Amino acid sequence: MITLGLALPHYDGFFPDPSITGPARTRAALAYAQRAEAAGFHQLWVSDHLWLDPGDGRRRHTPDCWALLAALAASTHTIRLGSLVTPVPLRVPALLAHQVATVSDVAGPRLDVGLGAGWHATEFADAKRPFPPAAARLAAVEEAASTLRTRLGPSAPPLWIGGKRSGILALTARVADGWNMAWDPTPETFSQRHKTLLATAERHRTPGGLPPRSSVGLTTVLGADEEDLRRRWLRLRRWVPAGHLDTISFEHWRRRGLIGTPEQIRARLATWEQLGVDHIVCALGIPFGLFDDDQIELLAAAVQQSDRSPLPQAPSEEEVE
Repeated sequence: MITLGLALPHYDGFFPDPSITGPARTRAALAYAQRAEAAGFHQLWVSDHLWLDPGDGRRRHTPDCWALLAALAASTHTIRLGSLVTPVPLRVPALLAHQVATVSDVAGPRLDVGLGAGWHATEFADAKRPFPPAAARLAAVEEAASTLRTRLGPSAPPLWIGGKRSGILALTARVADGWNMAWDPTPETFSQRHKTLLATAERHRTPGGLPPRSSVGLTTVLGADEEDLRRRWLRLRRWVPAGHLDTISFEHWRRRGLIGTPEQIRARLATWEQLGVDHIVCALGIPFGLFDDDQIELLAAAVQQSDRSPLPQAPSEEEVE
């Protein structure tokens, strides 16, 4: 059964009120996490960057990924948590394992570790870290996966790897428990990459070994009906930084991700499930942002109207423990 996660908003200004920054930003992220848990979301995902520049020349800063995950682990009870994804060459593997172990102490079995090869060369320079060639970054991901499993032993959290190029897919097939493809792949593109992943996993895994679970990150916007969806689109276009949607038509925009009325959202969920997707990471307007304060509850209510609700009841605290 497909499950839904939330790309948690946690960057400066990536909230319905763009003036929310700094400490208020971190407190808002924790509050939205609790709302998502109450609404029945399966998982919260946190981005791992020092900052992002959405194109308007303003660096949008963020809490540290693993410090925020520790705070989330302490302030939630049943919802799963994960990094999407930690750029491995930006962190020392032994120190990353120490951070993961600390969060796992608090989160227990609710934690997933998302790993990636990194892409933001300017961020690496800002952190005074080398940005090696792609092959070396892939090797670093494999080393980090091995270090985490060796140091944490049987209690090591599931490892997810994010990416879509052939090298990262081959690595995922060999060593990962799960795979994420973001943002907004078409069903056709996902299906092609997924078939490659499964074929590679079949060649490299031990007999009977399960292939990695699959997830996609999708822009998600819900409207009660067509008129409401168009109103929310206009609000999003005014809100999104750097005017990224100014040249895109409503009809073109609505074809992406999980955008539509409740009935349309449920139909798209069914399509992704048929393609073998286990989990969808919902970006409510933009990745790790939230433009519309009621989207969390609207989305939860819409999918729970389906007979095969992808938002199952969260386990009790006793089941988690």
